[in-house]
Amino acid sequence: MVFPCNEIRKTAWEVLKNFDHALILREDDPLLPAILAVYDAQGIRNGAPSNRMKGAPVKTDLITCYPDCRLVVTKETLTTEGMIKIAYDLLKDKLNIAKITFTSGVNAASQEYKPQGTVDRCPLCGIALDENGVCPKCGYRK
Repeated sequence: MVFPCNEIRKTAWEVLKNFDHALILREDDPLLPAILAVYDAQGIRNGAPSNRMKGAPVKTDLITCYPDCRLVVTKETLTTEGMIKIAYDLLKDKLNIAKITFTSGVNAASQEYKPQGTVDRCPLCGIALDENGVCPKCGYRK
């Protein structure tokens, strides 16, 4: 069964929303300490009332997300290839990914993957069933 595109977007957005309007720097960027000092001086390092677009704090081998101050620190250079590595790392356990393509201006990259495992899905709407075999969208029970 194919996973509906709107559900793929919702699943991916929950993980990737940390990148929305975020400052994204490599951990070895010489500007990072200066930017953190400015955030401290302005009192926004731990969040600002206007920041309502926050994802969950995330820490992996490739990135650390600080959603309160809209900062993502990476170990990868944020090329299209680097973003594919990061996105796959964040989503591989949530989606059965066969291919990821990123474009940025005239740059583009794609990576194909061998899908792993299967996920029980609702026959009515295609949403992944929860651990009890229930569809969180329509209530279907397996």
